[in-house]
Amino acid sequence: MLNGVSGMIGETAVVKKAVSDRHQPGSVFSRGEEWYAVSLFPGTTIDAGTTVVVADVERGLLVVYPTDGA
Repeated sequence: MLNGVSGMIGETAVVKKAVSDRHQPGSVFSRGEEWYAVSLFPGTTIDAGTTVVVADVERGLLVVYPTDGA
């Protein structure tokens, strides 16, 4: 079992502020906290309210993608 932020990989979160690329990180809400996040897919923006899955953690940013595969 992974602890800390690395343990979030595979968990779901809800986008609070639109998530884009590394130049414009947004934020997601998970585990009762708000986290900075970027999209797994370059050039894609994920709108607020979208449920996402945490794919990775890079330099303190959660890397996420929408649960619907969009």
